Amino acid sequence: MLAGVLLSLVLLLFACAAKLPSGISQLPVTISVPQVTCPAVTDGAVHGTVVLSVQVGLGGRVELVHIDHDIGGGCGEIAAAALREGAFLPAIATDGRPVAHTIRYEYEFVGVQ
Repeated sequence: MLAGVLLSLVLLLFACAAKLPSGISQLPVTISVPQVTCPAVTDGAVHGTVVLSVQVGLGGRVELVHIDHDIGGGCGEIAAAALREGAFLPAIATDGRPVAHTIRYEYEFVGVQ
C-alpha cells in the first residue's frame, strides 16, 4: 500500500517536472497580489475570470502584463493594474540563476450572491 502511494507521488512529481519549460527548474511563485474589486462585478453586470500573461523579472517584479481574456466592464484593466503591484519569486534556471519568465495568471471576479 505504502509503495503504491510513493510510486503515485513519484509519478505525479515527474509529470509536474515534465511540464516545465526547457532550462527552467522552478516557475515564478506568487508572494502577493492585491485583491481588488471591479465596479461592473459589484453592479452585477459581469463576473468571471480575467486571464493575463505576466512577465516576472529577475528580481520578482512584474515587468509586463497582457490581458489574454477579459470579462468586460473594465475588469481586465483593473486586474492588470493589481498584477503590476504584485510580488513574485522569480523563475529559477536549471543552473540556479533567477531568470525572467512569463506565466499565465487567472484573476477571478465573483459577484455577490
